[in-house]
Amino acid sequence: MLIVICACVSTSIGTSSYAEASKNAVNEGVIEHPYLSIQVMNDNKPVMLRLGMTKQQIDRLLGEPVESESTYFKGYAYGKTYVVFVGYLNGRAASISATGYEISLNGQFKFGTPWQKVMDKIGQPTQKTSGSREYVFQLASGKLKQLYGKAIQGAASSRADIYTLRVFIRSSGNVSGFEVVQAAFTQAMEDRLTKPDPTRPIFSEADITGIKSGDDKRISLGMTREEVEKRCGKPDGHLYYSSVIMDAYDTVSVYYRKDVVAAILVDPSTNPQTATNRGLSMPADRTAVVRAYGQPTSSEPSGLDYNFEWIGGGLQAMSMYKAFDQRFWHNERFALSFIAYESNPDRIEYFILSDHDFRYDEYNIPKPVN
Repeated sequence: MLIVICACVSTSIGTSSYAEASKNAVNEGVIEHPYLSIQVMNDNKPVMLRLGMTKQQIDRLLGEPVESESTYFKGYAYGKTYVVFVGYLNGRAASISATGYEISLNGQFKFGTPWQKVMDKIGQPTQKTSGSREYVFQLASGKLKQLYGKAIQGAASSRADIYTLRVFIRSSGNVSGFEVVQAAFTQAMEDRLTKPDPTRPIFSEADITGIKSGDDKRISLGMTREEVEKRCGKPDGHLYYSSVIMDAYDTVSVYYRKDVVAAILVDPSTNPQTATNRGLSMPADRTAVVRAYGQPTSSEPSGLDYNFEWIGGGLQAMSMYKAFDQRFWHNERFALSFIAYESNPDRIEYFILSDHDFRYDEYNIPKPVN
């Protein structure tokens, strides 16, 4: 998301010994302007990284990367003595950030360069933050034009011709890293947080919020104790689970919050009719869970966790980074956890379905006010 400041002008980048504005900045889809080029030293050899390069090109230059994902980034990490993160759109680099002693902006401004020297050469930034300075550009007819204020406000944030150079500044006033990013990539990362993930299935509430146990003994989150006991009879015991006590009905245990179902736990059963509403009975193979519910929010040897949020008119499992970010907890509705056998991580022993607030009951911690 581009941040608007008060200035209301746009300027073309002037000709200098550092960058010639008359030169076409695009060559076969690769942005070759020096303000959008990051150099790293790889095996004592300078390597230039540019937006628009393919992943194959960058892999050949920097070696095999590892996947990297956070709340606002999804891409790859490269390097040992330096750290480079590259995000791709449609197979081409749309975001490059780098830090470390062996990085520079186009081989000119290196790690540790006083920020004032950068500004003396490039000019006043579009935007200032406590830890960085940002230059926002529009690429038109192969040339860069710096944007300010209303010019930024009028430029769609998802446009492929809008680019940001971000210079990271230490408290000492020296450069600590650089980032160049296409506005379309920034928008794509924001869409991961606000729109359904096309790689994950979307479910109806009925698909997720209950279990079936044969003979119409369905139990769902939100049912009253009276409704459950009308279908299942009185409980035949109790199950102690973390900090809560659940009422047991054969292989199904229920936790009530103020006499309303807040969590349902299903143990292994010889009755295949006792299953999730998607028809998955316990025990089950881990692969069967993924077939039924798609990729989980988190996957560990101990089991699979699905944190469902309401998005796009249905329920979808959140990404791990989104689920652990408190800013998005308000959108989470239900959790479905499949617990594996300790002796066999590929085999699921039981599952527990719960509402969002069960996490506070389970660990006996107060629910945040906001």
